[in-house]
Amino acid sequence: MPDDLTVQAAPSSHPCALDGCPEAVLVQWQRRIDEDSTAAVYACGRHALTLDLAAQVHAATCGAPDPKLLPECGCTPETLPPPIEAPVLGTVTLPTGWTLPAPMEAL
Repeated sequence: MPDDLTVQAAPSSHPCALDGCPEAVLVQWQRRIDEDSTAAVYACGRHALTLDLAAQVHAATCGAPDPKLLPECGCTPETLPPPIEAPVLGTVTLPTGWTLPAPMEAL
């Protein structure tokens, strides 16, 4: 940890997980390492999984981003948890005619 207030340079971006690919990373997904941890996998647009697959945690043996498997991955990702339903909020119309979400205390 620096002891002064100098600006630190931003870390370089992660490389595409496919060896030798020079393209910028656009997608990231998780690969299960053990029962309690995952590791991030990064890929450029050309070597990316589908959005639905990138949202899931993949097996440690997942073959993505192998170009022969894309846009699939070659493993059975973990089941996603059920979606959390957002509360339905009311609205308030201001004298200007603008409609905004109602404050929580007004509900």
